[in-house]
Amino acid sequence: MNLTIRIIDSFGYAIYGALALLAVWGVYNGILLYRTLGKKTLADPRPLISQVQELCQARKFDAAISVCQSPAYWHKALAQLLAVALQNRDKGLAKIRQLVVSEFHTEVIAGMENRLASISTIVRMGPLLGLLGTVASMIAAFSRIGGAEQVNPRQLASDISLALWATGAGLLIANPMMLIGNDVHARLRRLRDRTERQLQDVLEILEPADRNGAAMPPAQATATQPARGGRHEPGPSRTGSSR
Repeated sequence: MNLTIRIIDSFGYAIYGALALLAVWGVYNGILLYRTLGKKTLADPRPLISQVQELCQARKFDAAISVCQSPAYWHKALAQLLAVALQNRDKGLAKIRQLVVSEFHTEVIAGMENRLASISTIVRMGPLLGLLGTVASMIAAFSRIGGAEQVNPRQLASDISLALWATGAGLLIANPMMLIGNDVHARLRRLRDRTERQLQDVLEILEPADRNGAAMPPAQATATQPARGGRHEPGPSRTGSSR
């Protein structure tokens, strides 16, 4: 019986250790998420947008790409997407938009979504681990009561308090992580919406070039070609009436 109690006690303490690691892992992911969001968000995008617009209007696309990839902007989501749009400017606006969306999901928010998934796992696992620790500690406490000839109320209260602390620790870990996860989700949505609006200002400059580079419709091209063999369709004749 004593060996069983010691094993259960060791299992309970191991769960406390797992809860501590879970808390550290959650704090680490939260710090990295906020740091990444700070890097990707551009507080004042007007200087970048105006500079890129001026260079695009002057048809200096390579210089505009260099501005987007400069050290001041290369971590910013808007600069990354502008560089992709300018590098693929000859592929048409529809293809550019597809590439920009793909770049945003794979290079901008994919890493943050993975860390958000870790936080969601912590939110679910915290209460479950705490409950498991409580159950293990309660089993050990009642096993000691069953094997003792005389019950010490203070020792019993201490064992039950230790058991309940496991559930409390799990909830204490899960609730802040849930708040962090919801806040990061909201910030990601705002980042996506702002970036889409800011990108539209530059894509409007590329749109006239896309229209000018498009091929003429077949009907229009046929209408502008001269008739083969120099033949012309006869028009209505202006002959006078015969008398």
